Amino acid sequence: MTRYETIASLGDDLIKLMGKSIIPVHILDWKVYYEAYLKQTELLLKEYGKPKKTWAAGMVADEFSISERTMFNVITFMEGS
Repeated sequence: MTRYETIASLGDDLIKLMGKSIIPVHILDWKVYYEAYLKQTELLLKEYGKPKKTWAAGMVADEFSISERTMFNVITFMEGS
């Protein structure tokens, strides 16, 4: 199970855990970035027949005004176990 799957499985409890400072608030931002990345890779897969992950990461980074390096760090974190 990846970190993203674990975070997603928390549901509403994620907000409660953030409120108690057990989980850092930036994890919610990272979850939003990663979900946008997953959606973008899916769209690129349909359009080009390949996920084009690097391109998707760049597009999401531009959308949220973060650096590509930050986006790659988010992806690495979320896909880790």
